[in-house]
Amino acid sequence: MRIAGLISEQAIENPVKVNYTWYEKAKGIIQWNFENTGSTTRSFILLRGITENNKVSEIYAFGDAFYPLYYKNFNVDFVTEPEPLANVSARTNNAPLAVIENSDSRLLVAFLYTLSGGSKYSVLEGGWTGVEPGGIKIVLAKYSGTKDFSIKYEKKQCTLYNEESSTDYGCPDDPFTVKSALMRVNNPIKPLFNDTISAAGDNNCV
Repeated sequence: MRIAGLISEQAIENPVKVNYTWYEKAKGIIQWNFENTGSTTRSFILLRGITENNKVSEIYAFGDAFYPLYYKNFNVDFVTEPEPLANVSARTNNAPLAVIENSDSRLLVAFLYTLSGGSKYSVLEGGWTGVEPGGIKIVLAKYSGTKDFSIKYEKKQCTLYNEESSTDYGCPDDPFTVKSALMRVNNPIKPLFNDTISAAGDNNCV
């Protein structure tokens, strides 16, 4: 016998709250402040766009824009299983990357935040000179196993980062392979670039 009455996770209030403050406005650096107001551990990603001239640009996941460069140059690893993050300080906190599976089965990469119940976490983000974030949203993510992934990315991610920051960082091999947690979300999040991500050895790329 089947009985209706299951509660959709989308109907449950999101216990993770977020706001931002200016860390160094003259340098375009903001501080994201997260708080898990619930009693259980939650994993999530951050969506936001750019507010300029009272308009919000396309909203995308934090980390999706330049993750190959982060992985190669800034000691940012892919997490293999989500664990609560230690909130040392906004300046030194360094969240991991993870492969995210959309509700439409497309894959992308983003920073993954995991907070135990009642905990807080802060992190810095640059590139906000003359603009502010908009369309801010927290999207909960559920762990769905660990796999080896082959990632073929658009190299203009490296070019754009270096142009904006006046640097000359390199990027990893294209494609490159990583072991990562696969995190599922219930939202149709549009990847910022046309990267090709697939389980290693899988001919059906997403």
